[in-house]
Amino acid sequence: MLLPRVLSAIAMVLAFLFGLFVLDKTGFMLSLGCVVMIAAWEWARLSDLLTQVGRLAFAGMTGTMLYGVHIFFLEPYVLYVAPFLWVAALFWVSQYPKESLWKHSTVRLIFGMTILVTTWSAFVVLKDHTNFITWILLLMGLVWGADTGAYFAGKRFGKTKLARHVSPGKSWEGVCGGILLTQFGVVLFSVLQDFSLVSWLMLSVISLITVLVSVLGDLTESLFKRHTGVKDSSQLIPGHGGVLDRVDSLTSASPIFVILLGVAGWL
Repeated sequence: MLLPRVLSAIAMVLAFLFGLFVLDKTGFMLSLGCVVMIAAWEWARLSDLLTQVGRLAFAGMTGTMLYGVHIFFLEPYVLYVAPFLWVAALFWVSQYPKESLWKHSTVRLIFGMTILVTTWSAFVVLKDHTNFITWILLLMGLVWGADTGAYFAGKRFGKTKLARHVSPGKSWEGVCGGILLTQFGVVLFSVLQDFSLVSWLMLSVISLITVLVSVLGDLTESLFKRHTGVKDSSQLIPGHGGVLDRVDSLTSASPIFVILLGVAGWL
């Protein structure tokens, strides 16, 4: 699977760069909307909606929600639903495998649609900003850096389980490795941007919160996959599983990151 995995990764990177540097706002929103609808189709499976008709209907409803949010200019406002969603997700993860509200299919469908809409809205809000490329690259760097640091630190030092029943492979040492790597990146970014000490400290706190929430997003999808009994959300991307498997951390990190940038006065 190495060759398909590498080729798929190259294709995803090229698609990401094309969307980032070439597409205008309308093209960006439409292409991202298509990705979100595919993720919604996968999410329906994790919510025990197993028929293709039902999954396609859920993807269509999610696309309709995106359109409604856009025509009423609600993108900056729906972001503030995200913190409540992820507080609920934190409770679910911490309580697993105890009986909880999320085990109802309808709750999972509503949760999934809402986090996908907030994710799309976060990127649309960023796209409107003059420093869009800078902030989006920083966001992706935080998510990828946290994942990379966690992988290597976890393999070398991982002993204390982060969420034993949800994702046995993840450890607190891995989380610390991800935090250290991303904080090192924040220092480099702050130096290159000639940030003051106050700005650096603000960005450091924003990055720390973003990284921690990204871990929660990963754990939440793992929770749903474990409950459903599947390893991957789908097999759409050779060697990588599904779209959700690649963006689970972004669904949690992106809206929180954008909210915090706004609070800091940078958006």
